[in-house]
Amino acid sequence: MKFISRVLVLLTFIMASSCQKEETPPENPFKALEEEIDYIADKYVKVGAIIGVIDRNHNKLVFSYGSKTLNDTVPPDANTVFDIGSVTKTFTTTLMAKMYLNGDIPVDTVGYYLPSEKVTMPTFNGTYISFINLATHTSGLPRTPHADGQSYPVPAGHDPDNPYIDYTTEDVYDYLTNYCKLEFEPSTWWAYSNTGLGLLGHVLGIIDGTSYESILTRYIFEELDMGNSSLFLTEAQSDNMALGYSKNLQNKPFFIGNDIFQGCGMIKSSLNDMFKYLDAQLGISNTALKDAIELTHQPVMHQGSFGEQALCWWVLDLDDGQKIIYMAGNTYGHMAYIGFNKSKSTGAIVLLNCDSEDNAQLKMGPEILQAIMKY
Repeated sequence: MKFISRVLVLLTFIMASSCQKEETPPENPFKALEEEIDYIADKYVKVGAIIGVIDRNHNKLVFSYGSKTLNDTVPPDANTVFDIGSVTKTFTTTLMAKMYLNGDIPVDTVGYYLPSEKVTMPTFNGTYISFINLATHTSGLPRTPHADGQSYPVPAGHDPDNPYIDYTTEDVYDYLTNYCKLEFEPSTWWAYSNTGLGLLGHVLGIIDGTSYESILTRYIFEELDMGNSSLFLTEAQSDNMALGYSKNLQNKPFFIGNDIFQGCGMIKSSLNDMFKYLDAQLGISNTALKDAIELTHQPVMHQGSFGEQALCWWVLDLDDGQKIIYMAGNTYGHMAYIGFNKSKSTGAIVLLNCDSEDNAQLKMGPEILQAIMKY
């Protein structure tokens, strides 16, 4: 009898386990993609946001929330201008890839192109910084000249709310020559560096014989017809911009940078223009940047929870099995996200005019990309 009892208990356990495995997941509580995006936005939007989606049927959808300023109820639209912060870095690496493929970067050592009478690049154990180091945050350059632990005296009138506006090229040359100590030997470690990406944009301008702004405009903005994108707010953009706010809802200025820091995070853009950039990433639009863009998507190294580091893009596997490529940006008053699934030609753009403690755009983006695949 004891044996039979044990068998019955075992059979009961097996049947219970089998039933558990066959349980269907809870029903999706949302009837449409629009409902789920509304739900996601409601969790994270504090002032205003504009969200753009390319769905599974390749439709472009636009969602607007909140307001352009705290003082009115006018919602942002697809032409409202936001700071996109570090999403700028992907523009900079696209320029690098384009110029490399054009044969304009025959020597891979960054210091080779800088004026030797004005600046000496730091080294580590005799190792020089390369272009790929700058493009993948493996240079050892500190995050900024004014980062904690740096001895560089910040420029007179330094504005903590707009931390790059006062740096001149000469300031950064002085920092690199006389103060900067690399945090590690190039290519041996990873550390996020605005200094590195700003320097990359600056050097690309030198190689071209113009400036970062010139090559950015010529190679990308004009090529992709991004007429509402710039490094400095134009009069037209000022008529339809989203004022930026801090985590505590204090008004914060748009970031401004001189040539030396522009490549790390100074682009202002709109959803309509970023849709054009997203189309180029997905290959929906046929542009002269196609090969350069493809090069920027190639993973170089694994970097923790962010995913694999490509040329300022991240490549990440989501929980639902999607492999996405994405980049996010923060200024002190704006947040931005662009992410896409190349195999499905889907994508999401998130532009917000308020900073947050928890990098809300980095949560919203993947949630939206996962929602897209349900409908």
